[in-house]
Amino acid sequence: MVPFAPPALQAPAPTAAPSPAAPLAFDLTQALARARAENPQIRAAKARVQEREGLITSTRADALPQIALVGDFTRVRDVSLLNSGFGDSAAAFGLNPASLVGARNVWTSQATFSQPLFYWGKLGTAIKVARMGEREARYAYTTAELDVLHGVAKAYLAVLGAQADLEVVKVRKQAAETFLADVKAKLDAQSATELDLLRAQSELLSVEPENLQAEANLQRAVEVLDGQLGLDPKTPLALAPMGQPPLGTRPEGRERSEIAQLRQEEAMYRENDKILKSDLRPKFDFNASYGYQAGKTDLLFKEPYDTWRVNVTMKFPLFDGLRSAGKRAQNEAQLEQVRQARIDRERAVAVEMRTADRELEKAVALNDAAQKAHDAAAEALRVSRESFDQGLITSLDLLQTERSERQAESQRRRAELGVWSALFDQRRSLGLPPQ
Repeated sequence: MVPFAPPALQAPAPTAAPSPAAPLAFDLTQALARARAENPQIRAAKARVQEREGLITSTRADALPQIALVGDFTRVRDVSLLNSGFGDSAAAFGLNPASLVGARNVWTSQATFSQPLFYWGKLGTAIKVARMGEREARYAYTTAELDVLHGVAKAYLAVLGAQADLEVVKVRKQAAETFLADVKAKLDAQSATELDLLRAQSELLSVEPENLQAEANLQRAVEVLDGQLGLDPKTPLALAPMGQPPLGTRPEGRERSEIAQLRQEEAMYRENDKILKSDLRPKFDFNASYGYQAGKTDLLFKEPYDTWRVNVTMKFPLFDGLRSAGKRAQNEAQLEQVRQARIDRERAVAVEMRTADRELEKAVALNDAAQKAHDAAAEALRVSRESFDQGLITSLDLLQTERSERQAESQRRRAELGVWSALFDQRRSLGLPPQ
């Protein structure tokens, strides 16, 4: 008999359960700041702006001189001389044709220079279009940022609303549990009936599904907000309340970035037509090269093995199979598409702004009505508690009054969040961030 168990038979040492992570605390301003820095859509839009900035540099390079150093080694056997008139008569002069076509080495080292001279404004216009593209990408970035920030603000409100619903359901559940315990005590004292007990149990059981649904809604709202903040969906959050919505004068709007982006695209297509026209006109290029070419390496960089060339080239397109005409027709059609998209977007924005103003007025009215309804329900609950203490009403009547007050509280908080949501919609219609 072994005095101790083998390692394989020993029970594993108990490990402490991992403590839940502390929730991250955010207010709306902090949530928006994190979304600006970590949201994938905003970071992708920012990278697109950087891409367009690089395109400006690469487009500008086409208008600048191109300088290169070239080193080349060639071993060649050229028989073209044998097929010439001199090759046919070489034997008459006593020359061996094989000696004329022996393999030769050629070493080349030179610098090349090329510069576009005149392209009818094509290069300058291309640079201008590239700069327009960078501005268009910035408008797209602004649009993406506004969409994400307003999405974060709405998700923030959704979490607060889900928390409010869960708190209301939990209070109702506690009240139902208290009512059930009270009925059981009265049943033991023979001052209640089995029907009262069944009613109390039914009330508690009816609240349980609502509690589970409220918990699921809250978890879903937190996961959505986590994703928009660039966090793991399982990250717990502790959000600060919004407080009373600031109701004042309508803020001054600005031109919507979506419309400005479409205007910029229109301008780009108009400038692109100039580039397409320039392809139908003559172009002038300047090219030069200087270096050395010799059959032996020890002859490089020596006279008279230096070689140079200077040339000015004119290219005049006569017929390109109607390629340029087709490109211009395509460009004109794309310009018309963008123009109609801009007109449609302007009309949609005008409707969105008027709708947002009306929805804000309605949300404010609903908030006022919900506040009054909650005040009335709170007063009815106070009176019912006094009546219950005096024995004038039953605990079931008090429970129903408490449930009405909780429902009024839930409606009040939702109406308050509805005003915030309407304010965010109004600011989005004006092209403004949530805060």
